[in-house]
Amino acid sequence: MLGYKEALCKQQGYTSIPMDLPPDIKKLDLSYNRLTRLDANGFHRYKYLEYLIIDNNDIRWLHTTAFCSLSLLRHLSLSRNYLNVSESYPHGVFESLNNLSVLDISRNMKTPDSNLYKIPVGGLSNLRELSIDLMFNATFGQHFKKLYNLQKLSLDYCHVNYLYNETFLEMPESLKEFHMTTCKTFVVIEGGVLVPFPHLRVLNLTNSNIHLTQALNILHPFQNKTMDAILFRGITRPDSKHSIDPVILTPEMMKYAYTICIKTIDLSENNIILVKNKSLVLFQRPECFESVIISANSFSMDGWEVDFVLFTFKMINVKIIDFSYFPLGFKNPIFLNVVTKDNLTRIEEVQGKWARQANTIAVLVPSQIQFLRLTHFMTEFSFLEIKTRNSSLRHLEISYLETDFFPLITMEGFNSLDYLDLSGISSVKTIGEAKIPLLIHLKTLILKETNLFNVLQTNTTILSFCPNIINLDISYNYIWKIKANSIGQLLHLKQLNLSHNLLETVPDVVSTFYNLVELDLSHNQLTTIGKNILDWIDTIHKKHGTFELYLSNNPLICSCDTTRFLRWILTTQVTLDENGNYSCWVSSRNSINYTRNVAEDFHHFFVDCDTTVWIKLGISLLVTLLSSVLCIALLYNFKWRIMFFFFRNFRRFAEKGLELTFDYDVYISYSDDGVTFVKELQEKVEEEWGFKVCIEDRDFIVGESIAHERATSINRCRHIIFLVTPSIVKNEWTRFEIERAKYEKFSKNLQRIVVITSDITLDNIPGEFSTIWKDVLLIQWPVEKDAVQMAWQKLRLWFF
Repeated sequence: MLGYKEALCKQQGYTSIPMDLPPDIKKLDLSYNRLTRLDANGFHRYKYLEYLIIDNNDIRWLHTTAFCSLSLLRHLSLSRNYLNVSESYPHGVFESLNNLSVLDISRNMKTPDSNLYKIPVGGLSNLRELSIDLMFNATFGQHFKKLYNLQKLSLDYCHVNYLYNETFLEMPESLKEFHMTTCKTFVVIEGGVLVPFPHLRVLNLTNSNIHLTQALNILHPFQNKTMDAILFRGITRPDSKHSIDPVILTPEMMKYAYTICIKTIDLSENNIILVKNKSLVLFQRPECFESVIISANSFSMDGWEVDFVLFTFKMINVKIIDFSYFPLGFKNPIFLNVVTKDNLTRIEEVQGKWARQANTIAVLVPSQIQFLRLTHFMTEFSFLEIKTRNSSLRHLEISYLETDFFPLITMEGFNSLDYLDLSGISSVKTIGEAKIPLLIHLKTLILKETNLFNVLQTNTTILSFCPNIINLDISYNYIWKIKANSIGQLLHLKQLNLSHNLLETVPDVVSTFYNLVELDLSHNQLTTIGKNILDWIDTIHKKHGTFELYLSNNPLICSCDTTRFLRWILTTQVTLDENGNYSCWVSSRNSINYTRNVAEDFHHFFVDCDTTVWIKLGISLLVTLLSSVLCIALLYNFKWRIMFFFFRNFRRFAEKGLELTFDYDVYISYSDDGVTFVKELQEKVEEEWGFKVCIEDRDFIVGESIAHERATSINRCRHIIFLVTPSIVKNEWTRFEIERAKYEKFSKNLQRIVVITSDITLDNIPGEFSTIWKDVLLIQWPVEKDAVQMAWQKLRLWFF
């Protein structure tokens, strides 16, 4: 209820008109109730109604005086009921609706049983819009002729398969808009079907199955006239029953359209496979065009692409051009050659190449165009340069091009571009090769699926060309790290989408965007969010009064180490997706739960977290009393840590300042009884997956220090696998390798630590693993064949 003027009564279960509403309401919505009929004087209490909506009920019958008190009603909608055009409308039912302007009685005829329209609309002299179902062999009647002010006719629920020249003869000639968009089965249309509408300005046949050839033919009554819109999208569909062929566009087919002054034309998704004799650039009134949409067809512009570009300059008022989704060819396809030699036949693969060389010309975009979309081209991109001069272009999409090169974009003079989408094209070809000019007015930049990680590894400030952007989308880019200076100072950035990447931590560069109010980190590899980022988010939220954070589908961990993050989720005023309730791995239970459950009952899940101080105090007292005994024990038990400490300090100076490089993908730590499994693992990882493995028996240099070789090899590897078998307890070097792995992980050099257990229970795993357990990805190697396959798949996904 809004000031007792509107009553929104949807889904209330009403079976009759409610009589307890304020009498002065002007709008009443009774949609999605259970009304089956409208009785006499049902609305007598609401005589001030101007809008009445009773959609999606079960109404099958109207009383003659159902609307008798609604003389002020201007909009009546009875859509999606069961009102029959021949039986449900008694004479005089609309007699009192003198001011009715809009009548919607569409989507009532579920079957094509009736064809005679006994709907008493003759007295609706002010009706301007009518929505109604189109019946088989429709007979409207002379009373429709009396709708002298009817401007818009919408035909829903299309039950016809043939439209005759006489079908609409009983409709008023005042009609300016004709919409027929739901004919799913093929409709044959006679050429003069629209002759009764000489003043038509909008013809919308979108998604009606009538074939483009017929649609172009019925335009003959509008020759040398002006039309606001001709919308023929998706009207040509494959139909073997009626022998429907793809469209070959010719000047003969377009002859009526050529003479019309058209503001908007949409010929997209019509299975046009060939344009003959430049059929799309022969319009006599090109200056009339404001929007041209010809996407999702399959014709080539070979031989007339220059004519099309020149034609765009004749369209001096065009604002929107959409030329996208053209699957014309594939880049460098692989063909099969059949070779016969010495009476033997074999098949050879042959690499295909692009058929043509790129044109060495620049395309000048007409200055009046405001919206240009060129996306999803599976073909060669023909031009080396796209140029604008003092342009009005505001929206530019050049995305998902299957091409070996990207055209240079040049903007001379003033430009007002505020939206740029370069998705689906390698950022090396666009940003990396400096193909984009300075765009000081750019507000939105979309770089999805551009392999941006390749450019982010350089020291270049990649977004210096758009210093004033507000919305940045760099999702789906396999980004696992962002250098501090790689993006630049985006002082006005408000929305940042980093979803569907490989981030293990929130990049520090994010905290430099002080105007950011929306951050999408969903679908990454985050286990928690650090204190500095949480404090920054709280500061930004306090500054702007709003902040939206998206964290769904991350492998979050609920443990003592993530206490602050879990409690922050529970108490923050920041808007979180999933209502802040994310799945997480509970380390103390070795199970998955939800962050809200864990945070609300934290002491139950992690009873030992708050006792850490007392444990440390007890250990200190024990060390004081038994110092001599413990010193010996420490020297023995931590000899590898001590050795590693000196080794680390010895190498620290040499490693300082070096770039992070890897010679191997995986280092495998194993014992004698794991040699057979290591051989199988090596073959799988190297031969099938294409990774490079470092193993002691093959890759260590003979004669060098064993400790030096192990430490150096782990440093040179991206990941490490510990193969835990029964004999590992006796392997002294395993402890050293665990300590080295812990150091490399802490130094951010090591990306994954995988522990594979074989023929050993978790209880028997050496205690040294507890120091790195929170960073471990564990696989208990199965015996069953199906389970083994799943284990291999899991291991491969972790490496990727």
